[in-house]
Amino acid sequence: MKKDILSLFINFTAVICICVLTVRALPFLPGDTGELYAEKTAQASMLYRNIFADNFEKAENNNNTAEEDAEESEQVIQREDSDPYSDIAQTPKDIEALMEAETKAIENQEQKGKTSEEEYFGGGTLVSHGNVEVQSKIPDSFYALDIEALLGEGADLSIKDYSEPTVLVYHSHTTESYTLLDAGYYTESFDLRSEDSGKNMIRVGNELCDYLEKQGIGVIHDTEIHDSSYNDSYNNSRLSVEKYLEEYPSIEITIDLHRDDITYEDGTKVKPTAVVNGKKAARMMLIAGCEYGRVENFPDWEYNLRFDLAVQKKAADMYEGLMRPILFSERKYNMFETKNSFLLEIGTDANTLDEACYSARLFATALGEVIKDYTKDD
Repeated sequence: MKKDILSLFINFTAVICICVLTVRALPFLPGDTGELYAEKTAQASMLYRNIFADNFEKAENNNNTAEEDAEESEQVIQREDSDPYSDIAQTPKDIEALMEAETKAIENQEQKGKTSEEEYFGGGTLVSHGNVEVQSKIPDSFYALDIEALLGEGADLSIKDYSEPTVLVYHSHTTESYTLLDAGYYTESFDLRSEDSGKNMIRVGNELCDYLEKQGIGVIHDTEIHDSSYNDSYNNSRLSVEKYLEEYPSIEITIDLHRDDITYEDGTKVKPTAVVNGKKAARMMLIAGCEYGRVENFPDWEYNLRFDLAVQKKAADMYEGLMRPILFSERKYNMFETKNSFLLEIGTDANTLDEACYSARLFATALGEVIKDYTKDD
């Protein structure tokens, strides 16, 4: 490009020089010849200047176009939508609409109690290794919990193709719901349960499933309401789990997605909260069961514990403070259905729906990494 401009400039200078010499020689030429020569020379000079100017403009435009193309190419590479997680902290439009409506309505509602983000520990013994914590309610005399050793053993996962249905997400307590605003209190109209799938655990499960699918992981989301009869909720969800396991034998992981409820005697509700990349998220808790005390017929419970620890470690490494300690206690629920099952509590009823959905997206990215770590390379 620079060589072209230089060449044109040299040529143009040569023409000017010829014109100057010609003009100086004109007085020595015969009248008619001199006038004709001068006229033709001037025409040639003008033509050449026009050509030079046109070429220079084209060259300059070509250079600008190349720069614009480079800028456009750079913009394409740097576009946020090339990152599947670029919107991970954004509030979904439907939840924004719910929050806007609640902002208008809450002014006319009576406050019922406060919400608190204080630390909460529900008893038992806190066992830790590095950034992995377990709230154990199983006595050492029955099972001496060794987190380091269990992490070393790893999960009993052997995935050949995670694009096949690999994860089942379901909700034993489907109608559990959340507050909508981070107001520091809740009102009389606060609905602890809702059959509206845009407000309950199904909505949160959608976020978890969407972000697993973004990673190419096959996931089934059971959206059936299982707690129309609360006492029968786990029996109802178990039937759904067994149906899907029979239909999709590639499923290795089952997640029963819930939210917690921590309410003090004075009515204050605790909302476990972490801040991840400048946005509030509902802290989460994995529940690992054990065949102890009242729990029977759960021989493979330690496999689940190993899986829980692998997931907890990954999430703790990626998102500091997001996970509450794993609750390890004499519980069974439907975790006996596979060797890689857990119950996941995303926040409490005092957390906002937005906070819970954000946490579900974060958790999905961590779980996705675990799944990829355990996928066989043929």
